[in-house]
Order: sequence, then C-alpha cells, then structure tokens
Amino acid sequence: MTITKETLDKKLETLNQNKVVVEDRIKTSQDVIRKANADLNAISGAIQVCEQLISEIPVSEEKND
Repeated sequence: MTITKETLDKKLETLNQNKVVVEDRIKTSQDVIRKANADLNAISGAIQVCEQLISEIPVSEEKND
C-alpha cells in the first residue's frame, strides 16, 4: 500500500480536529472541577461553623431540646 500526500493530509486534518475536541473537553472538565472544589470548600466551611456552634451550646440548653 502506498501512502500519498493526500492521505496524510486527510489524516493530519482529522487528528487536528480530534485534538481541538479533546482540548475543549479538558477545559470543560477543569471548569467543572474548579466549581466542584469551590462547592466543597463552601460545604466544609458550613460544616465547621455548625460544629463550632454545637460546641458552644451550653449543656443545660442541650437538655431543654
């Protein structure tokens, strides 16, 4: 089988198109991960606040609930 310049040009074009698709997927995935990390940090902060508030409730007040 002989490989022609035309065949290689088509293959190169396909590879470049695939590269762009993968780069877009990576960028989208990075954005999703960044947002998920921000959500996780917010949740962790809320957990810390709740734990701190719980630890500050007097024992006598806990018994009244």
